[in-house]
Parts: sequence; C-alpha cells; structure tokens
Amino acid sequence: MSSFAVFSRRRCSRLARSLRPIGRACNSRGGLFAVLVAALSACAAPTPLTDDEKRDLVERMSDEIERDFPGVEIITAEELLRVRDSGEVVLVDAREEEEREVSWIPGAISAAAFEREPDSYADNTVVVYCTIGYRSSEYAKRMASLGHRVVNLRGSLLAWVHAGGPVVGPGGEPTTELHVYGRPWDLAPARYETTW
Repeated sequence: MSSFAVFSRRRCSRLARSLRPIGRACNSRGGLFAVLVAALSACAAPTPLTDDEKRDLVERMSDEIERDFPGVEIITAEELLRVRDSGEVVLVDAREEEEREVSWIPGAISAAAFEREPDSYADNTVVVYCTIGYRSSEYAKRMASLGHRVVNLRGSLLAWVHAGGPVVGPGGEPTTELHVYGRPWDLAPARYETTW
C-alpha cells in the first residue's frame, strides 16, 4: 500500500468521525446527502504529502532496510554532505542505467565502473546509493563478500535530496528531475519532478 493511501485513509477516518454529529443533525435526506458527498469528495482527492511527511516515510523505510541488512555500514546524507568534497569519497550509483540517465549525485560513478577496478578505490570511502537504500544495501553486502568495504547511503537518493544535496542531469547541470524507481518511492521534496 502506498504512503499516499495510508495518509489518505487516516485523514478520511478523521473526517468521517468529525462529520458524524453534523450528519445526525441533518433531518432531511438532502442534508445528509450533502454531508456524504462532501466527505466522499474529500476522500476521493487525497491530499498530497508534505515534505516533512515524505521525509518521515523515508526515515521509516530506512529503518526497515537497516533491520534487513544489519551488517551493512551506513553513512547519513548529512554526514556525506560534510565529507563528499574531501577527495576521499567515491560515490557509486547502484541504480539501473535508465534511472541514472535522469539524474545522479555529482561525481558518482556507476556500479559497473566501480567493479572494473574496485581495488583502485581501496584508499577511499566508497559510498553506494540507489533510490531508498535497499538495492544499495544488497550491493554493499555483495561487495563486502568479495572483500571490498562499501558504505550504504542511508535513505539513498531520497534522503540526499531531502538533506539539500544536489543532483545533476545528463549535461552535468543541476536539475530537479529525479527517477524514484516506482510510485511507492515517490517521496522526493515537492520541488522535484519525479518519474519512474
């Protein structure tokens, strides 16, 4: 179930509870019908999530992913923002090519590029990301089994943009376009145009 539906149901339940006294006060069918139409129309057009609600969902999803991958080391978006320009960090984008073609974190290389010469990055902190962190956690775990230390970006690209991190598009220019893998992960801040 999408986060959109969860919040919509909660709002509709609260609306229905608040309308009960009004419905009881309506003596005619027309009055009750108007109340029901108002309640149903409010539920049919779900209110978009706020950026804070989206960020909270990204955090909760990240918590679940961490439970699924307890051995994977993480770095937060805020920590990465502080150290990414140190020259000691290599960013690896574990998403599919179609996703990377929309936008990426500046300076990131593809997983394939990393895998061609993983030992050349041994002196760096290698940080992997995807959309929310599940695929990058799988990648970090797989790389660890091959003897490479790879740190997962907690909340991945979604946490990055919520923390104010930049993304660039095909021309290397800053962009507000973001590939979010699918509707359940459409949790980017409102200033972003998302696709999947």
